[in-house]
Amino acid sequence: MRLILASSSPRRKEILEKIGVEFEVVPSKVEEKPVGDPITTARRLSFLKAFDVWKKNKDALVIGADTLVFLEGFVLGKPRNEEEAVRMLRLLSGRWHKVVTAVSFVGKNVRKTVHDIARVKFRKLSEEEIRSYVSTGEPLDKAGAYGVQGYGATVVERIEGNFFTVMGLPIVKVYEVLKSLK
Repeated sequence: MRLILASSSPRRKEILEKIGVEFEVVPSKVEEKPVGDPITTARRLSFLKAFDVWKKNKDALVIGADTLVFLEGFVLGKPRNEEEAVRMLRLLSGRWHKVVTAVSFVGKNVRKTVHDIARVKFRKLSEEEIRSYVSTGEPLDKAGAYGVQGYGATVVERIEGNFFTVMGLPIVKVYEVLKSLK
């Protein structure tokens, strides 16, 4: 079965490689707009991304994913600039928040979406630490303005749930779905 990852995320590619499946990368061009609460939005966007790529690759099984960071129901998307990243990191500093990653599988006879949620606690950050982290550029293309797999690991005090959900692809759930489709 031809498998396509509908994402240009190097993190998702790296995670999927861990389970030894062969796949191609064909990024989706879907615009990421909220469509409700964070879980509904992540599930809907993951499906739209997978379906977008599948329409041009109907011989494949396409995996689409979307990760959202949210605090008290408020979604923290990818920051538009450094100042927005600083504001997000200030908001998360010393607090718990949630990360949801939804994954959709779209193929000829397949329409399946799963999601996973993890809780993440930031340590208390000084203004200098926030600005220093933002100056690395890492927060600028990450939901919630941090990447747990990079320098952002220094701001995360605790994770309750699957690390890979926070990183962008809940690999256990992906593996289970792929196994069930064989």
